[in-house]
Amino acid sequence: MSLSFNMTPDEALRGLEEKNRQLTMKNDEYTTLTERYAAAKRDYRIARAKKMMEIKMAGTSITLIPNLANGDGIVADLRYKMDVAEGVVKANVESMKDIRSAIDSYRSILTWLREEKTRG
Repeated sequence: MSLSFNMTPDEALRGLEEKNRQLTMKNDEYTTLTERYAAAKRDYRIARAKKMMEIKMAGTSITLIPNLANGDGIVADLRYKMDVAEGVVKANVESMKDIRSAIDSYRSILTWLREEKTRG
């Protein structure tokens, strides 16, 4: 349902209810996505630390260790998964902002409709 000042109060209330339902779902989704991101971050950090220790034990120059660890295929794959998980969390947050904005718009329309009804 698109927002319009031509809608009836019932239509506006249904739209507001739907956006509130969507926001509740997004909040639940946010929790799950945040947990996935935290797990991906943990896995990446553990794998990177292990790889750095492995490289250090091989006698590699200390200044090369971080770059070599980051270049490892497994570590790089885990970093990629962490970055994707972070991006999904950020996209979810933006989606929640959009839904909140729509809720505010519905509230404004309902206020406007109430004012119009009292005038006429």
